[in-house]
Amino acid sequence: MLVPSLVLAALALAAAPQEPASAAARVAVRVDPRVELMTLIARLAGFQEFNMANSASPYATRVQEHFGPLAEHPVLDRLKALRATRGVSYDAISSLAVHLGPLPELVELAPFDAPPERLDARWGGAEARAFLAELRDFAQVSEAASFFAGEREFYAEVERRLAARLAESKALPWFDAFFGARGTARTTAIPGLLCGGGCFGVGIRYPDGRPEEITPVFGCWSWDAQGLPVFDASYLPLFVHELCHSYTNALVDRFARELLPVGERLFAASAEAMKRQAYPTGKIVLYETLVRASVVRCRVVTEGSAAGQAQAEVEVGNGFRWVPALARRFGDYEADRERWPSFADFVPEIVKVLEAEATAAEAALDGPRLVSIVPANGAEDVDPSLGAMVLTFDREMRDQSWSIAGNPAEQPKIAGALAYDAARTVLTVPIQLEPGRTYRFWLNSPKFTGFKDKDGTPLLPVEVSFTTRAR
Repeated sequence: MLVPSLVLAALALAAAPQEPASAAARVAVRVDPRVELMTLIARLAGFQEFNMANSASPYATRVQEHFGPLAEHPVLDRLKALRATRGVSYDAISSLAVHLGPLPELVELAPFDAPPERLDARWGGAEARAFLAELRDFAQVSEAASFFAGEREFYAEVERRLAARLAESKALPWFDAFFGARGTARTTAIPGLLCGGGCFGVGIRYPDGRPEEITPVFGCWSWDAQGLPVFDASYLPLFVHELCHSYTNALVDRFARELLPVGERLFAASAEAMKRQAYPTGKIVLYETLVRASVVRCRVVTEGSAAGQAQAEVEVGNGFRWVPALARRFGDYEADRERWPSFADFVPEIVKVLEAEATAAEAALDGPRLVSIVPANGAEDVDPSLGAMVLTFDREMRDQSWSIAGNPAEQPKIAGALAYDAARTVLTVPIQLEPGRTYRFWLNSPKFTGFKDKDGTPLLPVEVSFTTRAR
């Protein structure tokens, strides 16, 4: 029998929610056939983000066996053309899915003539209807609804597993306190079984005042022997991240005039790292910036400063080196709600922080760079008898100044005095390694910036990892 969507009631509330008490609102967990349909079509169309190696599973095999014979259906060519001409990809796929009714009719839940507020703009509103016509035909001829119904027991177990993991979250009360309560919004966490490592913060706001639907999609990238996804602890900050998008994206849109100039500066100062993560514009960088700073602040409040610091280092490692400063400023907002009654009231302060960080990021473009490191970053067969790590920089560095940061348990043991060569461009670090171990650390971090050139400009944080071979 079909098991109803699992519901998380009052997700392990660590503190009493503020009035109105929508933090106790339930969060459903449901595999969504609309999302599965859209992602499998993108997969068949060859979209790399829906063909990640870690998305391979017995379920993906069943999908291929059932839908693969329709690889020549016109909807696939239509979707490829939309990617080429409008950039339809990544979160746009799930965004359209949650704006449609159930299979097989797939009606527009809100008319596309005046595009719904949260429908990804790359679809072009009413221009998406040609694609929708072919999507409906694909759903009919493939008997997609019957396929999904046949997976109901598998879906129910997936839902149970994700629900159990998200029940550990302490974040919901924080959302109400930080952003303001949404008394009528409905939240549904959607496992994206073909999304691999991709997660998407999508949802729908209705123009007629119906309750907003917050529908983050969580990728599935680890599978057990039964072919079921494994939802580890990393899903908890992802849960916060994707929910944040439903709050902060709208704020960026509302205050685009104030925020976009600094967003463009941040993007220009980190374009390579941003494009590598499919963040091709200043506006998208702003979306991610506010979300990531919010996640850091949420973890500080709900899990403690160590968790917040760890999250900050993750964000810096992803190229968002300005996030820790913004997250710290969010603490001031929380501490003085009389001065800033709502998050919208805090926007001028956000602009000030990001302007200062953009100036620093622009200056850092002229800062020192790591030219090479021995052993090579990412190496997986390092000789454990290697006695020294050698860092080469592109310019003269400040003597007796360095920062090797991170979890001490994951760092190589320092086995002697560090020393630069005569030109102070090559630093030798005596180390003692163990066989069969993975080492992971940072050269500089948001808090520690000892690596500086002779003029005092710090090295941008560099994450380093390598693995020694077993003897």
